[in-house]
Amino acid sequence: MDSTQGAMIDLYLCHGHVYVWNAPDACALREHHRIVGTFVGALPRLPRQNVRLGRPLQLMPEETTLLLNKGIARLLDGNILPKTDEDALQALKEHRQQSFREQAEMCKSERKRKLHEMASVIAKGRAAKRRKLAQKTDGVNSSSSTKDAESSSLDQTKVEEEPSLTTEEMKELETKLDKTTGYNEQAFLVQIMTEQVTQEPQEVIPWHYPTTDREALRCEVFQDLWEKGYFLTSGGKFGGDFLVYPGDPFRYHSFYIAVCLQRSETMEALDIVRLGRLGSNVKKTVLLCSESETGEMTYTSLQWTGMN
Repeated sequence: MDSTQGAMIDLYLCHGHVYVWNAPDACALREHHRIVGTFVGALPRLPRQNVRLGRPLQLMPEETTLLLNKGIARLLDGNILPKTDEDALQALKEHRQQSFREQAEMCKSERKRKLHEMASVIAKGRAAKRRKLAQKTDGVNSSSSTKDAESSSLDQTKVEEEPSLTTEEMKELETKLDKTTGYNEQAFLVQIMTEQVTQEPQEVIPWHYPTTDREALRCEVFQDLWEKGYFLTSGGKFGGDFLVYPGDPFRYHSFYIAVCLQRSETMEALDIVRLGRLGSNVKKTVLLCSESETGEMTYTSLQWTGMN
């Protein structure tokens, strides 16, 4: 899929970082353009953890540069607050109130379901209270052993019987539950709008990257490997510039650790050994990436074979 098959993907620049807020755009980047990015937002239902994250999708500068150069996306200013008129605000308030009412009905339905599940427990509790009251009433002035025996036999019969709520008792509990109005709106889920719903024209802003020779080299390496069909992510955790995958990172482990070096840059022997040992320990091949005199990208692989 290219930019001619659909609308361009909107990228938002905010405080020096580029984000994708729209869920279909994030899926299209991964499925059709092999751009992975990193989710940095909290999940609405699991906000107090950082194992699984959600939108927005943050892009690396190299990913942003590639998308803009290929005409797949456009860059917009994410620091400008959208204009919202009174009608839109009123519609948002009504939508939120409707959401609260629906959640309140769901809470009542859930409590009714719990009530029916706990009906036997409630009946046993009420039966136990009745037995205690009966024992106090019958046992205070009881002096006859015959009466005690009869009361004990009656209690034993009551214990053996499985207590249950009558239809009238269940209706009474449901009526009390329906009259409950103590639902606090602060305890309900609130839908947070992550995209401007009104169609307002937005101006495309320039992208000032790369600014140095090293940044330019990283962009060229990223684009060259991307054009060869690979997926790329940040390689900072493995001491490189990029991790190179043969397919989607959800399904494959990375094969290479790409390290970008200028053509005139020198490396000490210890650095070469360090990179070789690093790749061997994590079962990956280290790629030394640089640009040749003709402008083509050259790749030198390092593999640790040990000494005999």
